[in-house]
Amino acid sequence: MSLRLVVNNSGQPAAQAAPASCTKVLDRYWLRIAAPEIWARFLHTAFAGPEAVAVHFEVRFSTACNWWNGLNRPSADKMLIAMVEMPEALTAALAAELDARRAA
Repeated sequence: MSLRLVVNNSGQPAAQAAPASCTKVLDRYWLRIAAPEIWARFLHTAFAGPEAVAVHFEVRFSTACNWWNGLNRPSADKMLIAMVEMPEALTAALAAELDARRAA
């Protein structure tokens, strides 16, 4: 395998792209870090306590407690269940977290 370097020596300046607004760029690192807090906020608004969470999502009580306390984020299948069954509550929790972040 060989590498080939391609250089344009035409003397023409490179076309300048218009600066793009970065205000709506999704900060994926922040979202990964904030996911347990967002999930916990959602659970607190949608369920009475960790017991109800464990029953609804069919997880161990210890897992439900970790979610409830914002220590862990859910696996994709549990997130999809929430998105399908309770989209308004999940969206509201995410919006509240984003609003809190903007205010800070």
